[in-house]
Amino acid sequence: MLKALWNGRAGLRANQNRLDIITNNINNVDTNGYKKNDISFEDIMYNKLERLGVPITNQNRDKLLQGSGSRAETIVRDYKQGYIKQTDNPYDIAIEGKGFFRIKDSKGNYYYTRDGAFTIDADGNFVHSSGNLLDIDSYNSYNISYPISISNNGEMIDSKGEFIGKINIYDFNDKDGMTALGDNLFQTNEEPKNADGILRQGFLEKSNVDIAKELTDMLITQRAFELNSRTIKSADEMWQIANNLRNK
Repeated sequence: MLKALWNGRAGLRANQNRLDIITNNINNVDTNGYKKNDISFEDIMYNKLERLGVPITNQNRDKLLQGSGSRAETIVRDYKQGYIKQTDNPYDIAIEGKGFFRIKDSKGNYYYTRDGAFTIDADGNFVHSSGNLLDIDSYNSYNISYPISISNNGEMIDSKGEFIGKINIYDFNDKDGMTALGDNLFQTNEEPKNADGILRQGFLEKSNVDIAKELTDMLITQRAFELNSRTIKSADEMWQIANNLRNK
């Protein structure tokens, strides 16, 4: 009965963690460039039945095991392409294919994002929603003649036809090693490499969350949570019956 309680508790915790992940995905369904999360499960330690005092006559006694439930082990991020929506805003930029924008804060720290909804500050800098600046090679933000044209490879040309900078996009071999910091920003210690994606000015990449799938997964996870709750309730009732029998 104690084993049933432990297994049920492990299941409740694992499914609660998955519900939290699904809820976060649903909350970010309208977040530009958001990449959905999922969670992987793994079995907790197994015990051989013969060590638990269970009489076994089967020749394969070493293969007869009792599990200890499951746990939510690793958060997995899905980096597949989100829907690209046309906005006609010249400061909206979408990445089609692989890659990340590089964002720089006032201390020179670098961050990466797929969110291309930029604004222009008084100095002509491209500003991310986090308040940090888009890192642009050889960018000349002074005496720019607007509007600015941005090619698929990131070259920026003003209305006079003058080159004013280049937006590079970066990729990484180990995207699972990237740390989410909030504000749709990621950070990593891995050296970036040039990405093979292209830029589309006047477009935004939307979230890759499939709301129908998330709601279905939520119902399934809630059902699993309920079943684990019933396991604990049944084990508790059996424990009460055993205590009552012993007291008589």
